[in-house]
Amino acid sequence: MDFLFSPEHVAFRDHLRELLAGEAMRRALREGSRDHPDDPDPRPAYRLLGRRGWLAPDWPPELGGAGLDAATASILTEELAAHGIPDSAHVNSVRNAGRCLLLCGDERQRTRLLPPMARGEVLAAVLYSEPDAGSDLASLTTTARPRDDGWELHGTKVHSVKTAHCDLAIVAARTSRHPQPLLGITLFAVGLRSPGVTVRPVAGVNHEPFHEVVLDAVRVGPDDAVGRVDEGWLVITEGLAVERVGMDYSARVRAHLEWLRRRAARGGQDAALAGRLRRLSTAAEAGRLLAWSMAGRLQDGDLDPAEAAQSKWFNSELMREVWRLGRELSSPYDLLTVDDPGAPPDPSALLLDREAPGLSLSAGTSEMMLLVIAGELGLEAGDAD
Repeated sequence: MDFLFSPEHVAFRDHLRELLAGEAMRRALREGSRDHPDDPDPRPAYRLLGRRGWLAPDWPPELGGAGLDAATASILTEELAAHGIPDSAHVNSVRNAGRCLLLCGDERQRTRLLPPMARGEVLAAVLYSEPDAGSDLASLTTTARPRDDGWELHGTKVHSVKTAHCDLAIVAARTSRHPQPLLGITLFAVGLRSPGVTVRPVAGVNHEPFHEVVLDAVRVGPDDAVGRVDEGWLVITEGLAVERVGMDYSARVRAHLEWLRRRAARGGQDAALAGRLRRLSTAAEAGRLLAWSMAGRLQDGDLDPAEAAQSKWFNSELMREVWRLGRELSSPYDLLTVDDPGAPPDPSALLLDREAPGLSLSAGTSEMMLLVIAGELGLEAGDAD
């Protein structure tokens, strides 16, 4: 893939790797874990990147970025995952919420909200999913009722990662009833410290805790609607396509696969295991090529949602295969938590066990990806299998 990168891209990756592997980053990660061992705060690490304009490198300098291109942003996404830097908050805050504001926020919203996000001082969440509206956002029930001084939001959102550390959220709410249920949805910028907002953790196996956010008569101003009223679904669709490029999924696959290679080498490989590792390695390289081809499409401004869905589906399903092999090579000892007596110094097996299953759900389930792909091919929903 190096033939796709300019000398400037190669230099950026080299400098970024030096920073991510350096002692300053190690200190920042320790700082984030000191008060939150079970849910590390990524902001100290992000501030280190933000001081160089690298947390959002493709944003304009006046908004806190470095004015670089989309390929550079994809390099950052890939390297964060490869170096084990908490990246879910970056994806949600910069790539999802930030891109939403870049796409359809007005000038006042962009200049007020984006620079602190690019500096790593503020994290943002994207609150779309609900208890009964996950993949099918057309059925969301959160409402925004017009008031003389703005809007009043009621509803419950779930499955948002790192929300306890977030200050801001982009919330999808229904503002009107429409014959086409995907219409009548509006996006709002909501402060998560506002009266009426309750954030609480949701029990689960994911290594980063999910949260539920209850919006109980939360008031926002008339200028907090992001984009046109009733047309939020169009922005959501474009944002999901970007999230499904698959770069972070591909990087995680390759990082976990590298651990599997080291683990297999310690135990001695038979021919069958060696063959499985070679096949997974080949598939991982194919997944990376697919993700980078989507990054190229994004760079050119013609990212196709169905093609992005292919990349997301391929890489997240490949992670399931890596996980299955990891389960075969792991022992119960490997799955002890850091708090258990005699816990292993390398938590890779536990991380794989907790992270892999959810990747086929985040940013749209594998089943939904197949439906998107089938729709592009002109197949009926029942033909997606």
